[in-house]
Amino acid sequence: MEDQLESRACGTLLGLACGDALGRPVEFRSPHQIERTHGRITEMLADGTYGKPAGTITDDTEMALCITRSLAEHATFDPADVADRFVAWKASGPFDIGIMTANALRRIQNGESWDEAGRREWESGPEGSNAGNGSLMRCAPYAIAYRDEPDELVRVSRRSSTR
Repeated sequence: MEDQLESRACGTLLGLACGDALGRPVEFRSPHQIERTHGRITEMLADGTYGKPAGTITDDTEMALCITRSLAEHATFDPADVADRFVAWKASGPFDIGIMTANALRRIQNGESWDEAGRREWESGPEGSNAGNGSLMRCAPYAIAYRDEPDELVRVSRRSSTR
């Protein structure tokens, strides 16, 4: 049974990474622009947004992997550890990082606490520009870790998304 759970978890994360890499070359383009340029995308493409090789993942997968590593090491959601991992990842110079995410992590680097940085960054943006989908794209590790605890999954997901 444990092997089956591990296989499913790996498949979930691999699916996340593949979907991310499949969409990366056309990120920020409309469905019409994608259709006109590529037709239906069924294989990994090179170049496109960010001009990277085929199969390159973005900040979405990189940050989900930070969460995965934290959950694996601590066996629970440790938001301070996740924040530290995000800051270390940002310091590595990723080619892609969302504006609000970069700003919130900069706040942490400048001494703001992890539990205030995200909220303050969200509050500082004009209404409408602060409605990103980053936390949604990083939720798979929580779904894996809390698969048998739906109430805890909701609590952790909300806490992770609001910080």
